[in-house]
Amino acid sequence: MGPGGNGGGLPQPAEPLIIECPTYDGARINGASRRWHTLTPEERLRLVGPGGGSALLSVQSGGRPFVDWTTVLARTSMRIRDRYEPGFPHVHPHVTRHTFAMATLERLVRGYYQQAAKLVVDAGGDDALALYLTKADPLLVLRDLLGHASAVTTQAYLHLLDTQRIYRDAYESAEIPPAGRAAGASEFGGEL
Repeated sequence: MGPGGNGGGLPQPAEPLIIECPTYDGARINGASRRWHTLTPEERLRLVGPGGGSALLSVQSGGRPFVDWTTVLARTSMRIRDRYEPGFPHVHPHVTRHTFAMATLERLVRGYYQQAAKLVVDAGGDDALALYLTKADPLLVLRDLLGHASAVTTQAYLHLLDTQRIYRDAYESAEIPPAGRAAGASEFGGEL
């Protein structure tokens, strides 16, 4: 066994939190079921994956968390501008978070309209649609993914014109019955 007792020679924290049976929502950590969102930042630094390595996104050679993403993104952007594309933008951690938010919102909204359209057809347009729409709002899902306390914060974070385009494009590509199309046209100001 290497240092830390994990067989791979990878360093482990002094008081490791061993992950077992990880899922999207959580895992067994040191034998107890825990949800990821309940872990403190200090606990996250102590997580050790099922294979014995760190569960952090990226670690330095000594096993400590890598946190200097600003420098990595700036250097990478500069290399791309120098070698391939002079117009490539300067990239910062916030830009990557915003890109994640917009791409995720686009997928959530597309799925939202597709499922809503199917529900209208399957249920004959009854109140089930209203119930579904109140339970699966893409903006609320994105709020939770970004860790915002309020959907207002999430809305302020997104570019309004991009958000309107995402909703309009998803609506246009969904297979919505004619009655739903009329309602959608009024929703988007008759632009459809």
